[in-house]
Amino acid sequence: MEIQQNSGRVSSLRGGPVRSFTDEEREIIKRKIIDRGKDCFSRYGIKKTGIEDLTEGLGISKSSFYSFFISKEDLFLQIFKEEKEALKDNILENSFLKYRTEPDKAIRAYLRYVLDIVDNHPIWRKVLIEKEQFELTISRSSEEELKNIRRDNVAIILPFFEEWEEAGLLIDKPARILAETTQTVLSFIHFRNEIEDEDFSEIMEIFIDLIADNIVKKSS
Repeated sequence: MEIQQNSGRVSSLRGGPVRSFTDEEREIIKRKIIDRGKDCFSRYGIKKTGIEDLTEGLGISKSSFYSFFISKEDLFLQIFKEEKEALKDNILENSFLKYRTEPDKAIRAYLRYVLDIVDNHPIWRKVLIEKEQFELTISRSSEEELKNIRRDNVAIILPFFEEWEEAGLLIDKPARILAETTQTVLSFIHFRNEIEDEDFSEIMEIFIDLIADNIVKKSS
């Protein structure tokens, strides 16, 4: 989809010319679209949410939506990033910061806390359990955003692994590899709907114990 600027107006190949907005108007409207997106995506998911659902009652046309976001998938990814950033401090405070000198406890707390969030947070659940990301016909920019999200997830916890590595608390593997290994455990969330609830919880506990017990250097 191509966006062109012409004489103060925006032209969209999806719907012809749309009105231009001041910077202040753009910020207000963009925030309203994001808030509407949170509600619609939480209720209906990406596939069943239409552009008309995202613009209804906001005083903009469907064509105007594309002057704010490339697609509804790009909007979803921005919302997911915002929600992840908002939860980041709580996640760290209840895991790595709480057990800063006890890596086995920190890793267990981190993985369990994220699992609980995914089960109860509507946007995270859409992405990680209901596999909404597989519904995305994503643009190149969105594909790069997904890669950035994965890298960011590791980057958030990596400093703690580097700290433990320097203190001699971890096995003889690079801190980055151990951080990525820990983060990889969460990829099993994608199979959440394919396994019985009780079995899934038990399976995840086994993986959590395996990681926490085997990443930390055993006392002599």
